[in-house]
Amino acid sequence: MRKFFFQILVFLFPILISAQIPGDSLSFVKARYSSPVLSSSFEKQLQTFNLREQFVYGKQINNLFLGVKQSFFSTIIRTTKLSVRDNAFLSLLGQYDFLNSISVGSNVNYYIYADDKKLAINNSSIFNSSAYLKYYPTKKISFTPFLGLSRNEQIGIIDTGPIYGMEALLDNYNFNEFNLFSEFKFQTEDIAPRKNQIINLNFNIDKTFVNSYKNKLFGIYSEQRKDFYFDTDSLTMSEFDISKNIQSRTENRYSIIDRLTLFTPINGLVLNIDGSLDWRTIDRDTRYISTSNITSSSFDTEVEEFKMNLFSSLNYNSSVVQGVFRIAFSERQEKHRAKYIENASEIIFEKRDEQEKRKNNTGKQITLSGEGSFIITSSDRITLSLFHRKLVYDTPSKLNNDDRDELLSMFGITYFKRLSPFFNLFTTLQGSINNTVYIFKERSANNNTLRVLKLISGGDINLGYLSSRNSAEVSANYTVYDFEDLNPNLKSFSYRQLALRDSTTLKLFRTTFFTFLGYVKFSEQGDFKWDGFANKPVRYLDERYAEPTIEYRFKHLTFAFGLRFFSLYTYLFDEKNNKYIHSTYTSTAPLSFITYNLSSSLNISIKGWYEFINTESNKKRELANLMIRVNWNI
Repeated sequence: MRKFFFQILVFLFPILISAQIPGDSLSFVKARYSSPVLSSSFEKQLQTFNLREQFVYGKQINNLFLGVKQSFFSTIIRTTKLSVRDNAFLSLLGQYDFLNSISVGSNVNYYIYADDKKLAINNSSIFNSSAYLKYYPTKKISFTPFLGLSRNEQIGIIDTGPIYGMEALLDNYNFNEFNLFSEFKFQTEDIAPRKNQIINLNFNIDKTFVNSYKNKLFGIYSEQRKDFYFDTDSLTMSEFDISKNIQSRTENRYSIIDRLTLFTPINGLVLNIDGSLDWRTIDRDTRYISTSNITSSSFDTEVEEFKMNLFSSLNYNSSVVQGVFRIAFSERQEKHRAKYIENASEIIFEKRDEQEKRKNNTGKQITLSGEGSFIITSSDRITLSLFHRKLVYDTPSKLNNDDRDELLSMFGITYFKRLSPFFNLFTTLQGSINNTVYIFKERSANNNTLRVLKLISGGDINLGYLSSRNSAEVSANYTVYDFEDLNPNLKSFSYRQLALRDSTTLKLFRTTFFTFLGYVKFSEQGDFKWDGFANKPVRYLDERYAEPTIEYRFKHLTFAFGLRFFSLYTYLFDEKNNKYIHSTYTSTAPLSFITYNLSSSLNISIKGWYEFINTESNKKRELANLMIRVNWNI
């Protein structure tokens, strides 16, 4: 019997093989509810309010399994006009196991999206209720046919109809030392006059060969069709007697990925080689098109995309050296075309087709990178990192002049010194050069080179009763245009900054702590001449932030109060390079927060501050900010 079912598996393997795709996992599996979560947070920043909630829980009671998954996200932006956007999702699953090979269950999914902006689809909801039968030919294989009812609402139009399909799972099946994981999903939502459909076929195969090398093979096939309502012109409405038109968006994707890991005879040296090919097409099809008045916008479009990626890395790990070197090459081609309508004007079609062809592009990119850590002594360590990338972007259309080449090189070196068990020092030097060159003269005025150099130094102190981390950072950015002498609207510029940061916690008493977070930033922007390395300052920024607090920590409760101060002074320069104030912004706020750990897995935190804001025009205003979070790690 087992051999018979394996023969069925081999026959259906091209259909069953599947790997997980984000957002397209199977619906009728307990694993969706196997990681319990309860979290809630509310944040108010300036005029933006965010509320997030999530709850996931599943429970097995003898032969009965019950699962619930819920999420809610709401954003409110209060300006001259109130803007509200809500997303809500609820999923319920109930399954009863009759035998080791048969289970029955039901599943309910409810999704709501609402946005008060004037969008094409600003309100929609989907309600699906299904019953299913799950059959296990073997312990690792399951087939799940399902049937139910769907209610789909979009821009005020409600469509109902049957929803049906089948899911199949091959859960880490081991055969001749090959490990197979597969998923298959077919779902049709027949809500006439619309129709939505999903087909996902994916697989994952891996095997280790005598500890010398390991190979993983992934494959993906996906087909998804979505029908949308949209507003149409009065001529099409009267000709077809419709209130809204319908557009179908069908996306097809084929992908194959192979990963090879080689364990070399040299201890600690491992070679990884990855390669992937990916094809994707996006087809848009309008249901009703009036042939009596065809314009350029009447034609539907189709997009074809091809991607190829090759990646290799060499890793080495020993007691004194850890390092990796990577090389990657990728190529991406994108083609757009218009779809011809029978009896349409060739002139109008060619005009639309040419508009679409302007979007055609080809991108090629090669990347070299490496990083290493060297332990010099027990208290000294150096890390190095290098990165180089070349991008070639081409557009076949003569009407598109966005062709360009880009070169980006980056480096970093960090020295770490442990002076004592309580005190560490670090110094980091980073730099990069980014050169962008447009091929055609129409855009060559944008050719530029960006150079960045940054030096960071600081230290960590940990004395038990005192912990502190401090750093000083000096950075300089120089953007130089190649043809600024020919174009008076282009000016090379520099941006220099000094930043001092501090984070300190001091234990005052057994349960009382003083904490401080703060930084000071001085920034200068100016016109710059690379040839003479001359700089003329244009704008100067003085930014300061401080948050001193007193904390009380008693068992599971932490309570703190203090101040939050922020200031930003903007200066400009006159013809004699004298600095004068242009604008000011200061914010002073009493601050408090409380955190309570109800248990090792459940905690609640509330943080709020009330700002008193002053600006250069002596305009005073007040602003309240509040953040509430509830986290439950079940």
